[in-house]
Amino acid sequence: MTFAHRRAATPVTPRAPRARAYFPAPIYGRHAPTLPPDEPVPGEIDPWEAVTAVRPDTPHVRALRFLSTAGDLLAAFVLIGGGMGLIGLATHL
Repeated sequence: MTFAHRRAATPVTPRAPRARAYFPAPIYGRHAPTLPPDEPVPGEIDPWEAVTAVRPDTPHVRALRFLSTAGDLLAAFVLIGGGMGLIGLATHL
């Protein structure tokens, strides 16, 4: 078998990186503008935001919380028990 001779690849010299890649754009080097004295500082808590929710402690509220918790526990019991029953049913078939 005869093979065609391969041409030698022409040497490629890597290009020098551009100088701009090392220095960020001048727009990013600017300082943030100073705010006028009446403007709020970002992240500062406004007086209307400093309100906490107070849950009343009355018998009606306690009863609703109890029923909600009891319902969640009952639902968990039914789901877990039902899953166990289905697994037991599937193993005996």
